[in-house]
Amino acid sequence: MKTLFRLLLVVVVLGGIILYVVSRHNNTSLSPQTIDLQVDCSDLENILVTSTVNVSVKNLSSRSHNDISVKLVAYDKEGKMLKEKYTTFSRTLSPNSIFDKPVTLPAETKRCDCKIVSSHPVR
Repeated sequence: MKTLFRLLLVVVVLGGIILYVVSRHNNTSLSPQTIDLQVDCSDLENILVTSTVNVSVKNLSSRSHNDISVKLVAYDKEGKMLKEKYTTFSRTLSPNSIFDKPVTLPAETKRCDCKIVSSHPVR
């Protein structure tokens, strides 16, 4: 009985670690609503008066998602946070497809981090 309990405990701990690593890799929160989504905001373009980042959300699952909300954080060249911004994809993201859209940030932006905050999965 003790061995079964220990084995179950190890499986639960390893499963939690795997979920955490996968969520960090996909830039998502650990929730059933966002675990199938991946976001990328590495395409940053600096223009004279503003910066623009192309936010791309990829659906890795076989279910659709509505109202996908993404949190963006802009940083300057010293790594100081300039702005925190939220954007929402109000269209339905079909299974195994990608949405993207440009988002404006302050001109001093040199780096941007992004994370999926929420979505509404549809079966």
